[in-house]
Amino acid sequence: MYKKLFILLYKLIVEPVSAWGNLEKEKDKNGEEFYKEYLFPIIGIIALLSFIGVLLSEKTFDVQLALKVVLKEVMIYGGGFYLASFLIKEFVFPRFEIKKDKVLSEKFVGYSSVVIYAIAMLGALFPSLFVLQLLSIYTIYVIWVGAVNYLKIEEDYWVRFTTITSIIIMITPFLLKWLISLLMPGMRT
Repeated sequence: MYKKLFILLYKLIVEPVSAWGNLEKEKDKNGEEFYKEYLFPIIGIIALLSFIGVLLSEKTFDVQLALKVVLKEVMIYGGGFYLASFLIKEFVFPRFEIKKDKVLSEKFVGYSSVVIYAIAMLGALFPSLFVLQLLSIYTIYVIWVGAVNYLKIEEDYWVRFTTITSIIIMITPFLLKWLISLLMPGMRT
């Protein structure tokens, strides 16, 4: 199961055109398989690596701090996924003449966020490598390829659609991180 997941992650990052083309063939399947085989394992891996990363990077073996970080990461990436999916389904899809489809928007956001998820995984183990965050700009290309090959957006709308969805997908995790640190000061790590 995880082998298939990591192959998909690799292909979405390295060969997004062929990966989105393969995903387009499976677009009509229900979302249950997407959750079980892609989204939940990714969020679980981010949480696990965050837990391990805190335990390895702290001078004291602080399980409480590690659990706080896990909770924060799940809220950031899980909540960010659902918030971005909702915003795209309700406000972006109708603007570009796409039917409001919850499963389609969730799959698009989940697959488009692959670079953000990979950076979160690496950042959990190597928190001092802030340079990794700059690589999230590659998400824009992944979204553009998905808009063309997966959603079949008309050529006139490619730039606007990519710009709007990129902003939503890339900003929601950072917005939630800021909101969590503002509302729950004990979660600042």
